[in-house]
Amino acid sequence: MKKMYRILGLGLMPLFLFSQIVINNFDGAIAEGTINWTQIERDPSYQELSDDSTDAHEGAAALKEYCSIGSLNTWGSFAHTGYKVSDDAVMDWSGSESFSVWIKVQMAPALPDAFVFRMHIGDQAEPGGPVEEYLYENATIVDEEGDWKELVIPIIERETNGSVVPNDEGFVLFPTSWGGSSYNNNILDLDKIYQYSFALVTTGIEADEIELSFDNFTRSGTPDAVKSRPAELDRFELCGNYPNPFNPATRIGFRIPSAEHVRLDIVNLMGQQVDRLLDGMMPAGSHEIDFHAGSLPPGVYFYRLNAGNFTDTQKMILLP
Repeated sequence: MKKMYRILGLGLMPLFLFSQIVINNFDGAIAEGTINWTQIERDPSYQELSDDSTDAHEGAAALKEYCSIGSLNTWGSFAHTGYKVSDDAVMDWSGSESFSVWIKVQMAPALPDAFVFRMHIGDQAEPGGPVEEYLYENATIVDEEGDWKELVIPIIERETNGSVVPNDEGFVLFPTSWGGSSYNNNILDLDKIYQYSFALVTTGIEADEIELSFDNFTRSGTPDAVKSRPAELDRFELCGNYPNPFNPATRIGFRIPSAEHVRLDIVNLMGQQVDRLLDGMMPAGSHEIDFHAGSLPPGVYFYRLNAGNFTDTQKMILLP
């Protein structure tokens, strides 16, 4: 069957009109908050981010990531690292034909055949509306240790209705069979980008780990297509969980204005801790973590966030 694609760039244009526009040079990304959003699953998954000034492809530093990823879901267990704008802002990437990011793998996964790299981009067609996610996947770029490699990602929206799985030919709508549920107009709106992330995913039945660095994330396009980024986050916030009520899993979000030691606990009505989702240093920004209830009985539970001197607790309901 003939494949159909929708090209999201400007079509056939003279090459001199295009240049590489920096989205993130990763020069102090953690310290400066240009990486402000992470998402991992509960234990045993673990993620550690740092600014590495000793080994950059270019510029002052690279973003270094170590993650150990458990095996929890049929669609793959993951660790996300990315950037999310404030609720009243978007990034404008219209006029772009490809992304480029430099990657260096210091420690390759033990089971490379079951390990993939994904890029997620989310658009928000209307302010405050649902975020629609699109996925790209590369099955080999993080398989082997070695020197810096450039990954060029085509900005092509493949024909999709939420039933097509991602590959390296372009972006598809987040598959409904993988839990995709937040949609708006089923069109990748490059002038209304709300977030992006790089995801490291194991699709095997065993846990795995990897250490790698990212540098110089750019897009092809015209300079006037870039909008200003919003001001940095300036408050602590426990953002709530979704869905609520839930069964068997829900996602908890929180924001921190600076790097802090973060502890996120689940407690029952008696105040007894029944699970600990996080206990370690986290960078400034917005973060999300999945909670799987497992064998816990249905009822009312609370999740409690401790970050620096900030503490907050919210209620959630586990359905039968």
